[in-house]
Amino acid sequence: MFLTVTCNPALDWMMRLPAFAEGVTNRSAADDLSYGGKGVNVATMLHRFGQDACASGFIAGTTGTALVEGVEAAGVPCDFVRLDAGQTRINVKMKRPRADGSLEETEINGCGPAVGPVAIATLRRRIERLGSDDCLVLSGSLAPGCPADLYADLAAAAAEHGARCVVDTTGTALTEALAARPFLVKPNNHELAELAGCDAADEAAVVAAARDLARAGARFVLVSCGAAGALLVDAKGLIARGAAPAGALVNSVGAGDSMVAGFLAGLAGASLPGCESLCPGADDAVYALRLGLAAGSATAFSPSLASAGQVSDLLPVTFVEPCN
Repeated sequence: MFLTVTCNPALDWMMRLPAFAEGVTNRSAADDLSYGGKGVNVATMLHRFGQDACASGFIAGTTGTALVEGVEAAGVPCDFVRLDAGQTRINVKMKRPRADGSLEETEINGCGPAVGPVAIATLRRRIERLGSDDCLVLSGSLAPGCPADLYADLAAAAAEHGARCVVDTTGTALTEALAARPFLVKPNNHELAELAGCDAADEAAVVAAARDLARAGARFVLVSCGAAGALLVDAKGLIARGAAPAGALVNSVGAGDSMVAGFLAGLAGASLPGCESLCPGADDAVYALRLGLAAGSATAFSPSLASAGQVSDLLPVTFVEPCN
């Protein structure tokens, strides 16, 4: 089973505006509500790939209830820890057309409720139920009240019981978690460049920075590079690079999470309808990168998280080059 943890999930309110001006009333042309948070997205995509996934983390108030109801209605089981006070946050995401026809994206993200030590202890006990056939996915920023080493502690708890751990976060929360030797970490090239003080456009420097993360404890480092594709690195160096398939960016939200889900499903040997011949079996990292790229791109080309069918359409035209 895959258990995903989102410390600070959200209701994402998407608004499409024909134009925007400060200090006046703006009216959207279309609205859409989705149930967000990086771990929630990963669990949703894993479910669409036929994997056993459960979404966890912290929720609060009526908005937290709405989030759980929405996620479960999509077929994804939930095991969130409910906080005694506050409200699960609401994020407002605005899209409006630019003069060149592309979309400008502006986000206003809520801060979310504070998480106390009792709730953290409750979540840790649930993670301690994982076993050697399970995988813990820790995604997104920490909520108010969470210690900087929370992911490190939860990853260590999973490791003590033989479970694999994936960490998709940034800054101190990421570097602290490396001590628990996670199976996979997934920075994007800009996050990795900021961490290492290098140029995000310099592939050699990005690979070197990713190798440093692997040497510090990560088994795999999956680096998403936007339209340029992705890199897969371990402590020895570059394993594979992949090019993103061509397409028009519609929605960047959830693309990285879809890549994580596709990579994990690919390692589990998941095949998609119509693409069975492309799956070499479980534990093939190059195929996992290919499926991850196809999943991330399919979501980027869609108004919301991609369906398995949309990923299937892109998988045959997603190319990955083994480098070892």
